[in-house]
Amino acid sequence: MNALISTNVHYHFAQHTRRITRLAMISAIVLLLSVGAIVLDALGALPASLKGLGIIGYLVGIIAFVVLVPMLILSYEYSRGGLWINDEGARVRFPGEKIQEITWSESRFAVNEGEEYLQISKGKEGLGHIFGDTRYIRLHLEGLTPEQREQAAAAIAQHCEMRHPARFALTTLLNNKGETIARGRLYLFERELVCAENRGEKRVFFSAPLAKLTSIRQRDPFHVGKLEFEAFSLRYAGSDYVIMLGYETTLSGNIGTSSHWAVTGYASDWIEALKVRA
Repeated sequence: MNALISTNVHYHFAQHTRRITRLAMISAIVLLLSVGAIVLDALGALPASLKGLGIIGYLVGIIAFVVLVPMLILSYEYSRGGLWINDEGARVRFPGEKIQEITWSESRFAVNEGEEYLQISKGKEGLGHIFGDTRYIRLHLEGLTPEQREQAAAAIAQHCEMRHPARFALTTLLNNKGETIARGRLYLFERELVCAENRGEKRVFFSAPLAKLTSIRQRDPFHVGKLEFEAFSLRYAGSDYVIMLGYETTLSGNIGTSSHWAVTGYASDWIEALKVRA
């Protein structure tokens, strides 16, 4: 870790804000043009060849308005949000989520999954986390520009170790009966395996030194519909864990909730990696 330097910085989620602002501006321009077409049509100022343009303007205007309003709300929420890093700890305020805070005395290490993961995931499952013994916070570095991400990582590294996982996967944590405990994040570091809850309370289920893992073996695969997901089990500190290498993404929309399952890895690859580093 670098020599401690006093830090007190605040990063707005500029990457996300730029996209929202761009979409809001386009929607506002379309809405103004639509209103103009409606007014001209109502006054009879349009040539005969453009009769009916007011109706089209009305329909397009409704769409533009429906897009513009949530963009304005999001712009306001993002203006209040951001990532704060100071000498006491880190604080995150992200639209749609509760405020997250953690002190450096509680923090064990930070994780940066890397730019490649960001490109693959498109930021949907977050980038950058600070872990304590029992919980973690999500930094939402995907909302920052590349320059901001680099600066934030350097500021965090002044206070706790910054790790880059050798392997990482979104998983489903099960008990021995095959019942789901949580949707999780599984990290393999040089000498440690960490399993945490991806959603909800962001609990850390275990941070296990590789030398203390026992009974690592492949399990029979699980099935969801026609999809097959490989799994493996392990024992740590007297507890058994079953890790399924499959993940369910849930999407909520105006017409309800939908889910999508995806294969996130293969048991043999993880078992080999664990045994090589043990």
